[in-house]
Amino acid sequence: MVRLAFISSLALLLACGGSGRPGRPGSGTGGDGGGTGVDGGPGWTGYDAGDCTPSVEGTPETCSDGIDNDCDGRVDCGDVSCSGIGSCPVCGQVDTPLGAPLALPDGVGSGNCETDAQCPGDQRCFDLGEDPLPFPIPGLGGNECRESYRSTLDFVGFAEGTTFTDPSDLVSVCVTMEHSWLRDLEMALEAPNGQVVRLQRFLGRTGGEIYLGEANDCDSGSSPSPGVGRRYCWTPTATRPSMLDYANSGGALESVTTCTGGTAQMMPPGDYNAAESWSNFVGTPLNGRWTLSVTDLWGADDGYIFDWSITFNSRNVDDCQTPLI
Repeated sequence: MVRLAFISSLALLLACGGSGRPGRPGSGTGGDGGGTGVDGGPGWTGYDAGDCTPSVEGTPETCSDGIDNDCDGRVDCGDVSCSGIGSCPVCGQVDTPLGAPLALPDGVGSGNCETDAQCPGDQRCFDLGEDPLPFPIPGLGGNECRESYRSTLDFVGFAEGTTFTDPSDLVSVCVTMEHSWLRDLEMALEAPNGQVVRLQRFLGRTGGEIYLGEANDCDSGSSPSPGVGRRYCWTPTATRPSMLDYANSGGALESVTTCTGGTAQMMPPGDYNAAESWSNFVGTPLNGRWTLSVTDLWGADDGYIFDWSITFNSRNVDDCQTPLI
């Protein structure tokens, strides 16, 4: 069962001064405790609505002291300056741990198709980029029904009407996983309005074995067993091309020991470009359901997902301490 976890606490928006909200101890007129000056009137308890003197924000100490040190109206984990520091979560990031390693469907499907509506259950129609028959039959082509692993995060924490305007609006999509044949897979991220960016594109049933993570290649479909997952990310700023472009162009692969004592080549963990342009997301709302899908389009090998995360640019987050989902 998928559990959605975003470490956060009740949002506190503490400004430098501002009547009716905690700020910093008084240092200006009316802020010397119990006076009747313009800062608070009768009953004023000693908080200053005057000028704020900026100091450093962004250390474990200043990100947990309850003070708006840099005078931007945000305190501690609610301030982007504290993103990922101390106990503060990464601003804009939602992690999705799984209760247990989840086996990926191994080429599960039910024949040819032209549209999703022709596929049963949760299966969808995928273009394999090839004709599976020696004598083509009109209308069949290379499309087949396939079952995917799909995990959805329903974002609600962005300001109403905020849309994806530039690839830099998304920082990364990351997954911890293992699979004994990268070339089997098509992986995609789907936006709330249905726009899609393929992270890893299936290029057909050709090519040699490449591991993702330290895969267990000795299990079977009837008794699958997870190997060791490694973390892979797709980012708009990655220096590597998409995964198969990297592998097919001679990119350096890592050597790992297999379950039989031999060796296999593994895609190095780290950052990669997506197989399609991030600009495909331009215009989509940030609030709504974002879905990661992983589909096996070539049988015989399997794999596991352990967790995944999506991180948006913190500039689109109103309060870094408020949950995005």
